[in-house]
Amino acid sequence: MRAHSRELLLSLLLAAIVGAYLCGVGRYATLQSLKDHHILLEQIVAEHYVLSVLLYMLLYISTAIAVPAALILTVAAGLLFHMFPGVIYATISATAGGLVAFILSRYVIGSWLQTRYQERLKQLNQELDRNGHLYLITARLIPILPFFLVNYLCGLTRLSLWTFAWATAVGIFPASLVYTFAGTQIGSISSTGDLAAPRVLLSFLLLALLALLPVIWKKLRSRRQVLSSEDV
Repeated sequence: MRAHSRELLLSLLLAAIVGAYLCGVGRYATLQSLKDHHILLEQIVAEHYVLSVLLYMLLYISTAIAVPAALILTVAAGLLFHMFPGVIYATISATAGGLVAFILSRYVIGSWLQTRYQERLKQLNQELDRNGHLYLITARLIPILPFFLVNYLCGLTRLSLWTFAWATAVGIFPASLVYTFAGTQIGSISSTGDLAAPRVLLSFLLLALLALLPVIWKKLRSRRQVLSSEDV
């Protein structure tokens, strides 16, 4: 990509981030805000369902670029649209927003980074070619890093767009199910801490370990083969 095009995309990205924070999106995307306004929101959805879905998805895609509000917006899907099809709307929106951030990251700096440090990144790229989808699913299941940050980091790698899309959708779906269901029970939730109950986190951790089992098995088998060859 030409330098001026990269600079233009970077400027647009920074403008979007600054605009989102200046508009206070993060301030309003809270559990308390949902609880305070849920009657009005439900009325709007009942009167303008299709438009509400479109606006919800647009908001989710926009915030996925820069604002850490994925959890609350997923809860909102359950509150506004019920668990089904709310979980579908949330999953599609999060994946689409992730794709936008992924593409921006790749074309603003990712392509340049891969060209500039091609040899240094060779081993990492080979590993991602083999197991990148499993690492991404694990990162989605155990959200140690914010959702939007993972999107940008993946854009710096050579992970394919298709792999990023389907692995993101698969990785976030279990959490989307949990949080959209929580949205249908919002009256019984007092804080976001209730959404991260130990048994829920343990379930995600076990799913993440299952996702990584093929990688762990390959590594162990490879190491065993190396040790066997050295003994010979």
